[in-house]
Amino acid sequence: MDGVHATRRITEPGFGAKVLVVTIHDEDEYLVPALNAGAAGFLNKSAADTDLIGAVEAIARGHSYLPRHAAALLARRKAQGASSHKSGSEVLSSRELTAIELYASGFSAKETGKEMFLSPKTVEGYLARAKAKLGLHTRRDIVRFALEAGVRR
Repeated sequence: MDGVHATRRITEPGFGAKVLVVTIHDEDEYLVPALNAGAAGFLNKSAADTDLIGAVEAIARGHSYLPRHAAALLARRKAQGASSHKSGSEVLSSRELTAIELYASGFSAKETGKEMFLSPKTVEGYLARAKAKLGLHTRRDIVRFALEAGVRR
């Protein structure tokens, strides 16, 4: 089976595993399918010598990992109309959108609260409302939405 199918199987509910896709393939073809399959991160082997440890550490801490050029690729695709989530960002309040942006960038609720001058509980409330409005469930869903909608820092 290929890496996308393996990722899907590994991240099935109940396993609790997180997958960092390390590949020789170009992001243009494999980034979105890997994320849709449940990958927590994506790294091209050409950058593995400098970025692998940071990527593994980020994912181990519960964050996602995408190199800047991969995030830029997703933003370009979004701008070209490749995603259907753009209208979702329009239903969020400015506070919900800021909370999503910071949280998707790897900030914890506590860190997001510090940035927004709010308590972590208030941030969690904004995130919960945003998730409900957008039909999102996990941090991975939030990151994917933020990348596709172009709201991630």
